[in-house]
Amino acid sequence: MKKMTQILILTSLTLLNAAQNAINEDGTKFEAPRLAGDSLAIKPYVSQKETNKVTTIIDAFTQANVKGLLRYSGQYRDSNLYLTQDSTDSTPTTKVQEYSAAGGFFGIETAPLFYTSIGATFYTSQPVGPNKNIGLGGLKEVSDGSGGTKAASYSVLGEAFLKVANDTNRFVVGRQEMPNYRFISLSNIRMTPFTHEGATYENSMMKDLQINVAVISRQKDRNAEVFEDMVRSARVNKNQTRGEVDLTNFDTSGKYKGSDKSMIMLGSTYKISDFKLEAWDYYVDDFVNTLYLYADYSLALNSRSSLTFAGQFAMQNDVGDSVAGDVNSWFYGLKAQYAHNNGVTLFTAFNQVSYNEDSYDGGTIFVRWGTPQMFNSYQVQDSELAGTKSVGVGLQLELGKMKVVPHSVIRFRYGYYDMPDSLNQIDARQDRSEFTFDYRYSFDKNDGFGIFTTMDGFSLQFRIAYDDYRTDYDFEAYQAEHGYTFETVTDSFIDTRLYLDYVF
Repeated sequence: MKKMTQILILTSLTLLNAAQNAINEDGTKFEAPRLAGDSLAIKPYVSQKETNKVTTIIDAFTQANVKGLLRYSGQYRDSNLYLTQDSTDSTPTTKVQEYSAAGGFFGIETAPLFYTSIGATFYTSQPVGPNKNIGLGGLKEVSDGSGGTKAASYSVLGEAFLKVANDTNRFVVGRQEMPNYRFISLSNIRMTPFTHEGATYENSMMKDLQINVAVISRQKDRNAEVFEDMVRSARVNKNQTRGEVDLTNFDTSGKYKGSDKSMIMLGSTYKISDFKLEAWDYYVDDFVNTLYLYADYSLALNSRSSLTFAGQFAMQNDVGDSVAGDVNSWFYGLKAQYAHNNGVTLFTAFNQVSYNEDSYDGGTIFVRWGTPQMFNSYQVQDSELAGTKSVGVGLQLELGKMKVVPHSVIRFRYGYYDMPDSLNQIDARQDRSEFTFDYRYSFDKNDGFGIFTTMDGFSLQFRIAYDDYRTDYDFEAYQAEHGYTFETVTDSFIDTRLYLDYVF
C-alpha cells in the first residue's frame, strides 16, 4: 500500500504542474468531492423563480416544478465462493450475479400557494437484457417457482407529500426523498433511491445554523414497492443477535416479524467560514439509538488549493425492549484531502469499527437506512462490519478542465480492510482489499463537475472494482474450534457497473 500511496502522490504532483485553468469554463467555482458517502446524485426540487404570482390552485399547477431521471443501469459480478457454513468442500464454485435495467423517476411539485405545495414522484425499473442470480438491488426479486429468485420489474409511488416552506422554515409530511440527513439518505447506487415516509422539519433562522427534526415511520428499499418499518429496513436477523431476545419477534428464517418501529431524528449543522460541525441522533423505538458526530475544516494554501481535514464518530446502543438484543458498538474516522481548483484532488482516510462479541453481529454498525457514512465506504466494501480497520487512498482528476480528455472525470481509490480473523474470535472475517476506477462523461459540461455532481442533461458513468480476499486461513481449524466456519469464504472478484442518465 505504501507503493500505491507514492504512485498517487507523484501522479497528482505531475498533473498539478501540467494543468492550466484555474476556474470552470462557465465561471463557477470548482467544488472538491464530498468527504463522506458514495452515491450517485439525485436532482432535488429547485426553488422556482416565479414570473407570475401564484394566487389560485390553477396557478399552483400550471407553474409546477418537474424533475425526472431516465436511466439505464447494468451491473455484473463474478465471484468464486467456497467453504460455507454448510460445507467443508474446498472446491470453489463460481457465482455470477448481474442485472440490466431501464427506468428512473418522474416527479412534480406544485408552485407554493400560501407557502404550501404538494408533490409526488413515481419510480420504476424494468428488466432489459440478461438478469442472472440477481441479488444486487437493481430489480425486484421474486420467486422463480423452484426455490430460487428471478428478476422482475417494480413501479412505486415513492413520494407523495405536503410541504409548507418559507425562506427559513421547511415542513414536509408524507413519502419523500431525504437526501441530506447522513444516516438517512438516498443510497442512489442502483436504479432508484431509498425514500422514506414521515414528517421532517428544517429551520435555518439562526445564522450559520440549521436544525433538522424528523419522525420517520417507514422506508422503501431501492428495489422495493412496499415501505417497511425502521427495524425491518435495517435488515435485523435473529442469527446475528446477542443477549436476550424475544423469539416471537422473528420468523423461522430469522427475519423480524414484530411490531412496527419508527425513528425520531434530531440534527444540527453549524458552518462558519471554513469550519463545519454536525451532530445527529437517530432513535428507533425499542431497537437502537445512533449518535453521529462529524466535523471538517478547510485550510486555504493559496488562491488555487486547499487542505481539508475531517473527523467522524458514531455510537450505537440498544434501547427500550431491545428487539435486536444487545447492541453496543462505535466507529470513528479521520480523513485528509488536498484539492486544487484545476481539478486534482488527492485524499486518504482511516476508519475503525468496534469489535464486541456481546453486541449484535460482533459490533457491526446498522447503516441500512441510506448511504453508509464511513470515509472508506467504497463501491463494494462499506467498512461497517465488526472490528474493521480500514485505510484508503484516492485520486480524482477532472480531465476536461486539465485539457486532457474533454467532458471527463476519473477517480482511482484503493482501500485495505483489516478484519478480526484470529482463531479465537467468533466473528472472524477475511481480510480484503479493494481497488476502484470511476469514469464519468458529461455530454453538456466540459468541467466543473465530479463523480457524483448533480447535473442536468446526459451523463455516462462507468465503475469497476477489484476485490481481493485473503484465503490462506486454516478454515478447518476455525470450524473445529467454534463449530462453524467463516460466514462465507470468498475469493477475489470484479464488480462492474454502468449508468447512462438523462436528468431533467
